[in-house]
Amino acid sequence: MLLLAVSLAMALSAAGVSCMPLSDQGPHLAHGWGQVVRLRHLYAARPGLHLHISEQGHVHGSADQSLYSLLEISPVGPGRVVIKGVKTSRFLCIERDGTLYSTHAYSRDDCTFREQILADGYNIYVSDSYGSLLSLGNQQQRLQGLDRSVPALARFLPRASGPGQLSFPPGLAEPEQPSAAQAQDTVDVMDSFGKLSQIMHSPSFHKR
Repeated sequence: MLLLAVSLAMALSAAGVSCMPLSDQGPHLAHGWGQVVRLRHLYAARPGLHLHISEQGHVHGSADQSLYSLLEISPVGPGRVVIKGVKTSRFLCIERDGTLYSTHAYSRDDCTFREQILADGYNIYVSDSYGSLLSLGNQQQRLQGLDRSVPALARFLPRASGPGQLSFPPGLAEPEQPSAAQAQDTVDVMDSFGKLSQIMHSPSFHKR
């Protein structure tokens, strides 16, 4: 085996092929995460709000889809995900006291969530370290965790972008529209074994 490796290296050298180390393509390699990244908008359908991460790092809700509501949802373990704003490159995080914030530096304790699906088809995101809910509501709602019924502002549909659904700030170029197959309105769900699947977006979720 050693002789084979040496022979292969010599052959590549003789052919003028140089072997360069792979560059770090981002935090997925740095933290040993998987490479499957979903681009989704977290939509609290009952109030009709999308989770936004602003340039200043503020986390809030908005009725419109935009580049600031487009999120990377990356698996880091069975049923565990990290959420990052595409436009701002900020990780979505929650502190022990229930305060939502975003940061360019990933923190395992603050920025890792358990992704779960409820019986009615909505997803919830729970801090893996503190047990608090990701919610667009107030701090008290986030701190209650799963001890009571889940509030509407903590029940999300992870939605793909559809044609004409994104709004763009002045001076910001609109990216190419996805194909018809890519634009199909789907919702991601996570089963009890941490396996990701998709369901068609129910029209009932559009009711506000």
